[in-house]
Amino acid sequence: MRKQLILLLVLSLPVITLKAQRRAVDPTQQGLYKFADEYFRSDPFKGHFSDFLKHLINDPDISNKDIQKRTDTSFYTFYGTYKTYNPFFLKPKRIEILLQQVSVGFSDSAKAADTIFQYSLLAYLDDDKKGREELKREFEKIHRQTQRKFFDTGYKEMSKDSEITGAFHNYFVPYYSLAPATVLWAEVKDKNELVLNITLRFKTEENETVLPMPFYRAK
Repeated sequence: MRKQLILLLVLSLPVITLKAQRRAVDPTQQGLYKFADEYFRSDPFKGHFSDFLKHLINDPDISNKDIQKRTDTSFYTFYGTYKTYNPFFLKPKRIEILLQQVSVGFSDSAKAADTIFQYSLLAYLDDDKKGREELKREFEKIHRQTQRKFFDTGYKEMSKDSEITGAFHNYFVPYYSLAPATVLWAEVKDKNELVLNITLRFKTEENETVLPMPFYRAK
């Protein structure tokens, strides 16, 4: 199941075209900070990265914790299930949290791949008529409330055998090629469930949370 979620997130990695670099403290990113604060109990954009990680790992509302530390052959992963936390209007069967390191390549082969964090809030519902109606209503509501916070957005549907199996909105900020936020819904076939997935993307520099893949790097 975890591998399927990772694949969905990697496939949805979005890139846009050239602009110019700005630091994460730029006021044009205030919409991203507000979005993160609205949905994530542990907010990576508040304080130092180590404080965020400590808050996440020690959160008493998270059960079934699973931590895989980074090694020479694997990336860091944290997984857990919230007991009561629910930032959504709907009432899912369960809400999971997943923080994982992934490698992101550049379209320019002259540039080395970058390692970033993907931080995902995952809400699950039964894949039935009621579940689909509630999920799509929430998905559309989140987009209506979120799109005005960002510089640009992109939408794409996923399908199999001409049947729509999911969709996602990517949200962009100026001066960065990788969207720092995505809202996605998808079928989870092996469990007859649907998932609503909110993902943030970031990296760390000197214990600070910053956005990855600026168009231009500071000299």
